[in-house]
Amino acid sequence: MARGWGRSEEDLAADKEQAREKRGSATGGEKDREAREAARRRGLELSLARVEDLLAKTENPDRRHALETARAELTERLQELRSPS
Repeated sequence: MARGWGRSEEDLAADKEQAREKRGSATGGEKDREAREAARRRGLELSLARVEDLLAKTENPDRRHALETARAELTERLQELRSPS
């Protein structure tokens, strides 16, 4: 057999790394999903806090109405995330 036809060391290392990533993603999939949900929940909580802060400072009735609508939507989204599906 001529030289160069075998698999190189780089190819073998890359195959091992891909196999390791597949194993890690299969076991870490649940953790990743939980982390994404926690990040989403935290983002909604921060947005809700910001809207409530703006509501406390805003006197314009049109702006208050828009902020109250946003608060209701954010509260609803948080309820959906917290309730088991």
